[in-house]
Amino acid sequence: MVDLVKTILLIAYWYGFAVGVSNFEVDWLTGEANATRRTTIYAGVHNASLITLLILLSLGNNSLKSEFITARYLHEYFFLLMTAVRISAVLLSLITRWYQRCRFIRLWNQILALVRDRPQVVRGRWYRRSIILKFVFCVLSDSLHTISDVSAQRKRITADLTVKLTLLATLTTIFNMIVCQYYLAMVQVIGLYKILLQDLRCLVRQAECTCSIRNRRGGVYSIQCCSLADQLDLIAERHYTLKDRLDKMAELFQIQSLSMSLVYFFSTMGSIYFSVCSILYSSTGFGSTYWGLLLIVLSTASFYMDNWLSVNIGFHIRDQQDELVRVLADRTLFNRKLDNRLEAAFEDFQLQLASNRHEFYVMGLFKMERGRLIAMLSSVITHTMVLVQWEMQNDGS
Repeated sequence: MVDLVKTILLIAYWYGFAVGVSNFEVDWLTGEANATRRTTIYAGVHNASLITLLILLSLGNNSLKSEFITARYLHEYFFLLMTAVRISAVLLSLITRWYQRCRFIRLWNQILALVRDRPQVVRGRWYRRSIILKFVFCVLSDSLHTISDVSAQRKRITADLTVKLTLLATLTTIFNMIVCQYYLAMVQVIGLYKILLQDLRCLVRQAECTCSIRNRRGGVYSIQCCSLADQLDLIAERHYTLKDRLDKMAELFQIQSLSMSLVYFFSTMGSIYFSVCSILYSSTGFGSTYWGLLLIVLSTASFYMDNWLSVNIGFHIRDQQDELVRVLADRTLFNRKLDNRLEAAFEDFQLQLASNRHEFYVMGLFKMERGRLIAMLSSVITHTMVLVQWEMQNDGS
């Protein structure tokens, strides 16, 4: 029987290799990553060709600069700005992956070692569901976005425009593959957190049962407490290691995270703005047919869902850490005090959680949290409404 999740991971790996995102190779028998000659040459040639093509197009008659000069409508200026942001984000991310390649490989192998020690991570229902959902909505978003771009320009398709649309679709795919690799790493880390949380819940239940032992002068009580203290120390050590890998990942993906924030901000505005402009202007043909409206709805919905999965995955880490704190707090509900060594182990773990909470900052500019995300969504809606009102006023005049 074919393993769907493994098939999806294989497709994502080879597709990332084909579009030049992966500049190191993964051995699927062992899972270890290493830099090989063929991956280095292929990714280098692919990235260099992409940059060369962008330079040639920027020097041509129909470059972004010339289109910016000849643009007449507000939506044309906005989509040119969105294209420039997306190109800059992709180039910055690719350059970062080259000069930090050794650190990426080292981090991959370190996370792999943790997953190998806990193989139930990849067999978990949450892990498999997360991979499948991301794959489905990423494919839908990419496909419908490409169809929308081609359909909007179908009445003035030329060879030069075909090259531009192909290049923009390639850049979009590269960016989405970079996000997918980040998403996959985060899913594995969260899977490790979930197993850590299960082990801690089991230990707290055992500690509660041990607490109910009346005869505390015998050796049974002391042995059980010492055993539980040793297990708790191991859990605390696992958490420290996992937190260290998470901090390294956050440091490595700083530029990618900034690129994600900018691209998602402008793309979210652009998707709403594009939908309104497609209905306002008959040149696209979208607003005149039910199929066009259906394409707009499906493209926008899949785009938002894909973005939400990518952004929300980071908040799950904080949720898991908060849950660890809540589980440890259940110790205060025990009817009797535990052994001194076990009490000290609980207090040390609580101190570790309190002093090493995961805070993810994007290039030191702002902290990613749910409140910040809501503020960004509010800003997107406000700016989009301003753009739409301006468009409608100028269209009516």
